[in-house]
Amino acid sequence: TWLDVEVMEGILKAFPKTLKQEWARWNPKRDKSGKGYDLSVNVKMKAVGFLGELLDFEEPTNGFSIDYSKLLPFKERHRRTTTNRPRTESLYQKPLVIIPKAPGEDPLTPKAYLSSRALAFSQSYYGYSTAGHADETTLAALIYLLAHSTLFRYFALVVSASQGVDYMLFAKRDFAALPFPDLDKLPTSTKTRTCNLAHRLEHDAAKPWGEIDEFIFGLYGLDADAVQVATDTLFAAASYRKAGRAALKTTMRDTTDLENPREKFITTLRDALEPYFDVCGEHAAVREAEFQPDTWREPWFFLAVSREADAVKVNPSLLREAMRVANERGASRIIVHAPGGHGLLLGLLNQRRWWTVTRARLCALHIIRLHLDRFGLPDDQ
Repeated sequence: TWLDVEVMEGILKAFPKTLKQEWARWNPKRDKSGKGYDLSVNVKMKAVGFLGELLDFEEPTNGFSIDYSKLLPFKERHRRTTTNRPRTESLYQKPLVIIPKAPGEDPLTPKAYLSSRALAFSQSYYGYSTAGHADETTLAALIYLLAHSTLFRYFALVVSASQGVDYMLFAKRDFAALPFPDLDKLPTSTKTRTCNLAHRLEHDAAKPWGEIDEFIFGLYGLDADAVQVATDTLFAAASYRKAGRAALKTTMRDTTDLENPREKFITTLRDALEPYFDVCGEHAAVREAEFQPDTWREPWFFLAVSREADAVKVNPSLLREAMRVANERGASRIIVHAPGGHGLLLGLLNQRRWWTVTRARLCALHIIRLHLDRFGLPDDQ
């Protein structure tokens, strides 16, 4: 939607350089980021040298912290002294952020790991060693937070050529394309909070997900509305197929279902319209249209939008014709005016992806711009 355009414009203009450009500025050899060693069969092998004595990274079975006591040296774990493309020793030095290529679909599970020790890792992971940077701790912490952030998942959904597969993938080129701040220009307070949030994400039982999103979006000059747009778009247009199933479910009247978006949609729409009614001494009402039974089989669900004291009545044949035309045109929204300035019916395809908070904001703006004269408000006379 055009709200997504605004959010992406905000991200792209936040900083003049991308992560790739900022990284190259302090690490021109570009030897401190990339895939790990390769143990593929039937390829030329080299002596592991420095790699053999390094502890070899394995993802912890639980939590976000690396348990170094359970790691074995490379040559002991793999029982070999050779590997294909061992990379450079610089890649494995601390502080080190290790990012799995396949981090899993659950946004509440680890998407990266912070290491305070030099570690070997395989080509199933990307590494970012910030050793030698003037502010190596903050740089590692920020990369760690970004890998877990809604902002990066949203950015990757919009720009990546690898989206739409059966499972979540991390593409280094997408991460490298993300605008990235010059750490020299960040206030000390921002650096301190970056490190604090990274430490809490790594170690605290209750993860500060909301604070991380607020902080990262704020760093890019974006507000809570942008967080909501990104969250809703990630839900409605999931970047991998399995996750997209929830967006296709129908909305229900059951208010005990915490994931049911209908109540939030109605509340958001009413709150957005209320100021335009309140200034005229009226109140906005947004209700489920009464003509729809629980066994309603149409692909649409309708809300009645009116002044609080009015009832919205629409000719059934007119409504059937509106649905027929909408279905032919592949529309996702229907607006039918009630006679006599008594409001309107707002129809949406009854799939949860059309009933997000962001969609409610868009519907409110559409009504305000084009249909405010349908409510019989004093200023309309």
